[in-house]
Amino acid sequence: MPKLLILISFLFSFSSQAGMLEFWSAFGDNVDQKLAKEFEARTGNKLMIRKFSIDEMKAELLLASRSKNYMPDVAWVPSDFLGLHKFIGITPIPKVWIKQDQLEPAAKQSAMVGDSYMGLPLFLGNHLMLFYDKSKITTPITTWEQLQVLSEKEPDKIHISYSVKDMYFFSAFFSLFHPNIPLDQLHFDDEKCSEALTFYYNLAQLNHLNNECNSLCDRQLFIDHKASYLIDGDWAVSNLIEEFGSNLGITSLPSYQGIPMQSLSGGKVLTMTKTSFQDPEKRVMIKQLMQLAQDKEFLTRLINEHQYISASTEVNQTVIVPNKKIMNAVYQQYLQSQPMPTSLRVSFVWEALARGTSRHSDGMPANETMEYIKNIIDRFTMKVEGL
Repeated sequence: MPKLLILISFLFSFSSQAGMLEFWSAFGDNVDQKLAKEFEARTGNKLMIRKFSIDEMKAELLLASRSKNYMPDVAWVPSDFLGLHKFIGITPIPKVWIKQDQLEPAAKQSAMVGDSYMGLPLFLGNHLMLFYDKSKITTPITTWEQLQVLSEKEPDKIHISYSVKDMYFFSAFFSLFHPNIPLDQLHFDDEKCSEALTFYYNLAQLNHLNNECNSLCDRQLFIDHKASYLIDGDWAVSNLIEEFGSNLGITSLPSYQGIPMQSLSGGKVLTMTKTSFQDPEKRVMIKQLMQLAQDKEFLTRLINEHQYISASTEVNQTVIVPNKKIMNAVYQQYLQSQPMPTSLRVSFVWEALARGTSRHSDGMPANETMEYIKNIIDRFTMKVEGL
């Protein structure tokens, strides 16, 4: 009997000491579940996971922060959310919690606002690449000029497919006309940005792409061998491997007039809310979670299972070896990408580009379209900064 009482007392003591963090996730994979399982195994504490789409997550965080009511303790979000940190209730992560020497250089840019780490990057990528079928093409094109020549020779054929309606795809074309200028520092109403818009839609017309077709249907053109090349992101790699296997070719985006084309890239970052950090018990658990997210053994397992790029340089160089040809190609393309800015201004770029290009499709001239886009971004920025 005494032994039974001791056992009950021990179990009660353990359960009363176990804590819980509310964890909001903007991503559809099951990494958050694996994080929760490992977190509980190592600490005895739990993560209560709530999933949102990316758009839902932004709205929910903004709403929760304004109402001061129902906030998560930790949120896993795209790195471009970080510019909204004042409005979504997240707070800087102490630098002593972060193994800064372990991070990929671009990962730091994706996680910092000013001199503060507003997020801890877990995975990197979200970049665009050029895909082709190696069984049909031995030497892939390297320039947009080559593709234009192909269109002149075979005007009825789709030579390249990409999601015209997705502004993330459009953003990469600015690099051809404004190389090395971050997205949030572009003057969208200048002549070069108008040229980028015209170039983008002319290519779509040359390749008979539907402006309303999303990335899934444009990818299907490539899978069905109706398009020779495809611009798509690292999120499409698993699907394309299923279809093409070892014949899947990956190379750099085409250059234009000798200027390399750079995709944006970002990170999937762990953030913590100000209210949870101010709670001593939750602060201890959050630190435990951040330590787990930087554990090399755990990260190695995750990227082997999911074919992701880790935020850890050492893990990537150990796991993504040259004989893993496809994953290595994805990693090399990431290293050539341009890190997504984390400023407040970039938070409004996507909505402004979407509104503007919709008007351009309805007949608004390119220069007026870009001026309209700039005005929307400026108006949103001024309004929010004045709050």
